Amino acid sequence: MKPLALKELIEERKEKAIENLSDSYAKNKLPLEEYERIVEYIHKIESERELVVVEKIVAEYDAGYDDSGAPQENSAETSAEASDDDEPDSYHGQGNLANNLAVLSSRVFQGPLKPGAQFVSILGSTSIKVRKADLSKKRTTLNLVSILGNNVVYVEPGIRVANKVVPVLGSTDVNQKVDKQARSSDPELVLSGVALLGDISVRLLKD
Repeated sequence: MKPLALKELIEERKEKAIENLSDSYAKNKLPLEEYERIVEYIHKIESERELVVVEKIVAEYDAGYDDSGAPQENSAETSAEASDDDEPDSYHGQGNLANNLAVLSSRVFQGPLKPGAQFVSILGSTSIKVRKADLSKKRTTLNLVSILGNNVVYVEPGIRVANKVVPVLGSTDVNQKVDKQARSSDPELVLSGVALLGDISVRLLKD
């Protein structure tokens, strides 16, 4: 039997991802708008790198909620909660990957950060507002993925930033004002991840 070409394999995996996402939507595990955005993006995927990220997102939707659409016990503590006085698509803290995702949309995140949290922007824009009170005393690591999108991290003065993001046909930078405001004794924010045809930047937070 002749092996399938890479393009055909990608198409099969795309169909499987849409099938799994449709199953999650049928079980009320994600809203219609989010479902339509992700399906639209899946149809446009051409590389395996993009597909791997989307497959992980789809899996998160299935794992993070039970069949009634309610968060499972093991994910309840980290689920994102929206405040009534927030702007639309603004969230405090961070939950599972599905809640930290911006697909063809713009989102704002703020509040305590769990080390290792991941934020993904696909053809969208994500703003993460970070204050010293949101971080661990010494070091907090965030994983950022930007695919044809933008992730902007706004940090309060007095936070050291170590940028380990890898740009792949994209860009990443830390504003000089951020470095000038930080001291060796300040808490450290370590950024890892990839900017694939996208941008990941760090700016000073202005209240």
